[in-house]
Amino acid sequence: MKKKLIGSIIFATFFITGCGTTNAIKSNTNVTKESRAESGYEVKANKTYLRDWTARSVGGEARPTWLASLFLGDYSQYKAQFGISDDDVIKVSYISASDVRSAQMRADMQYARQIAKELQQSVNNYATEQSRSGAIDTATKSAIMEVTQAQSSAEITGHEKRTEFYQIIDEEDALTGKVSRKCIMYQVYVIPQTTWARTTATYLKKVLGEMPEELSMDEKAVMDMVNQMMYDARHPTVMSQQEKEQELAYSSAMAQVQVELEPEKQKAAAQQELVKIVQDSRTERTKIITDAQTKQVQSLADAQTMAALSGNPAVQSASTVTPADANSIDAQNIAYNILFGN
Repeated sequence: MKKKLIGSIIFATFFITGCGTTNAIKSNTNVTKESRAESGYEVKANKTYLRDWTARSVGGEARPTWLASLFLGDYSQYKAQFGISDDDVIKVSYISASDVRSAQMRADMQYARQIAKELQQSVNNYATEQSRSGAIDTATKSAIMEVTQAQSSAEITGHEKRTEFYQIIDEEDALTGKVSRKCIMYQVYVIPQTTWARTTATYLKKVLGEMPEELSMDEKAVMDMVNQMMYDARHPTVMSQQEKEQELAYSSAMAQVQVELEPEKQKAAAQQELVKIVQDSRTERTKIITDAQTKQVQSLADAQTMAALSGNPAVQSASTVTPADANSIDAQNIAYNILFGN
């Protein structure tokens, strides 16, 4: 049964696809606006000063407009400017380091982790929705979400790194006054649809191959899952600046509660923090159902189910954060400040 199912994953994916320094530029404080204070996730802000960037010496822009759009999940301007097909999948990687070379190396190393995180989120959202509608049972949904937590990397063969852009900043710590230099690296990957199908198939084979035999999904459910994952990749969520701030606040909180803990304690800390984030993000209309769900949370997978059901992209993104994402989240906080600061 399991071999037949894994074969159907491959068929489903390919069936679907067949169809130097100048004067400092001072930036605002790091993503700490009123919306964060209202949510309870305000942090003391650092000051950043933009010192250098890609192609500065030949008149290159410090803040390309396409880069700001990419950061918010809108890839249309980048595709138009660089002649990228609408069918191609775009992925952007963010990392920080002390210099350009170190940032390049770290970004290359963490990209496979980032892809696994995005696939995990897509699978978790799908499994939760299908469980709610009765298409799959609760035990299967829970098993899927537990297994995805262990998938820390994804197959990235054929993912082409098309653009690399860096910004070098001096960051002044708001508490100590200490100034440190950082390089923020942005890497843009262009992935043909068939290549992304292989990435998706490989990831799903790992997930479904590790599930108990009695909880295997039928072929229609697999086809539907693949279809949803392909759609998610080609239609990313476009956020406003305020929504991006919220996502970064929640993701930062998730990383911080886990980063200094022993591995066996990280899931419990993540579970507790995620429940707080879901509660923080709820509206009056969802308050009653959220309270009921909270009483049933017994694992990180249960908390991730709550996040998926929230329908809030910022909460859903934070739900899969681990300590391995801390550097990328730090880089994105600084990037937000540079790209959208006054």
